[in-house]
Order: sequence, then C-alpha cells, then structure tokens
Amino acid sequence: MERKIILEEIDSLLKNYCEGCFVYKTFRKEHSQKFAQSFCIQNCTVGEKIKNIGKQLT
Repeated sequence: MERKIILEEIDSLLKNYCEGCFVYKTFRKEHSQKFAQSFCIQNCTVGEKIKNIGKQLT
C-alpha cells in the first residue's frame, strides 16, 4: 500500500510541475535531451524532491 502512495505522489509532482516545463524544453532544444534530464535530476528542486521520494521505493 505504501508503494502505491509513493508512486501517486511522484505522479502528482510530475503532472503539476514537470509537464510543460519551460526550462526543460529550452535546455532540450539548445543542448540535448541528456543535458536537460541531467539538469532536472541534479539541479531542479522538483527533480531532487522526486529523487528523494523515489529512494523510499528501494
């Protein structure tokens, strides 16, 4: 049951903050998809929060 709640929380964050993210779109266009994803995981506050929540799954 806890796993389902964690996944729903991650899904909610992705829908509310990441879909249509201007920074991600700009970095993807100017640099590459890998660069944009790396930025999201390492520097974006939402990405860091998702990463921390995801650690609870393992």
